Amino acid sequence: MKTDILRRVRTILLCMVLLALPAIVHADGLRLQKSVFGSGKIVLSFAQEPLKTMTETPFSIELIGPSGKTITDAKLMISLDMPAMSMPPNHPKAPYEDNAYRGVAIFTMAGAWQFTINIQRPGYDQEQAVFDLEKVVMK
Repeated sequence: MKTDILRRVRTILLCMVLLALPAIVHADGLRLQKSVFGSGKIVLSFAQEPLKTMTETPFSIELIGPSGKTITDAKLMISLDMPAMSMPPNHPKAPYEDNAYRGVAIFTMAGAWQFTINIQRPGYDQEQAVFDLEKVVMK
């Protein structure tokens, strides 16, 4: 009887740990937010931190309108640039899938970067959000 109780407690604890893993893994990423569309917001999330050079780095972009609803009809134009120097064009694509705009970024050099997102929506003026990424490190 005592062994059954211990087994059940271990099983419950294991389930709790396994359910918490996605939150723990996400906590290692980088999440940045800015206001857009008046009282809406844009959230840029990277799967990992620190950001590293010459590494495929998955990212997601969430667009939330002033009403709190997710915006799914936008066309995004993304630019990755280093403000300190001239860089060749770096425009990752981010189509809408699985409840966010998703893409992969590759940072070619270590240092400070800017992640610029131009947002075009049917019937609205273009919006722009610029995120300063203070540090990309060598791989």
